[in-house]
Amino acid sequence: MTEPIVLEDFKVSIDPAEVRRFLGSKDRKRPAPGERFDDVLNDSLTAARGLIAPKAIYAHAAGREPAGSSIFAHLERMAFCVATIGPALEAEVTRLAAGGDLLRAVVLDSIGSVAAEAAAEVADETIAAEAAREGLKVSCRASPGYGDWDVREQEAVFKLLPAGRIGVRLSETFMMIPRKSVSFAVHVAAEPARLRSENSCENCARTNCAYRLE
Repeated sequence: MTEPIVLEDFKVSIDPAEVRRFLGSKDRKRPAPGERFDDVLNDSLTAARGLIAPKAIYAHAAGREPAGSSIFAHLERMAFCVATIGPALEAEVTRLAAGGDLLRAVVLDSIGSVAAEAAAEVADETIAAEAAREGLKVSCRASPGYGDWDVREQEAVFKLLPAGRIGVRLSETFMMIPRKSVSFAVHVAAEPARLRSENSCENCARTNCAYRLE
């Protein structure tokens, strides 16, 4: 295993269209129902900028190194990563919901989900750029709890990565705290494997899903 690398002080891009998708809008060009939606979305995007503190930590290891995980055991080089936007946005969502401002709470929560994915994307791009300098490529991201990668193996990832350095811990049910965090793995190789736990929309038969990517 390589020495873990921490990424911080980076910016994430939040696509309003992606926020609409998280809110269940099938047409991402059209606002969700409600006269106040556009104002609430714009206000929440502005507020989110002061609530998001993206960080990530990653390390390279053989696929067999996370104890208890067998899915990647045959792969010689993996990069395991945890990314987060921190706890502040989640705390504000809780405050808004407790005060009865459910629309703002739901919109801000969706913004947080998009931001967490964006933080993971920055980390993924960083890993890919490092691999490219070695003449290597990376596979698509796979995350515990998706496909055939059991969410319980999240514990093995956290034993491998000192995620506490970026303020992320694991609950007894293997969920990350703060919730707006993403863990993932990629295969690093000249010809990366197609990870069995990839969860691509194009491989999903549910065509009427509101969260489906075009």
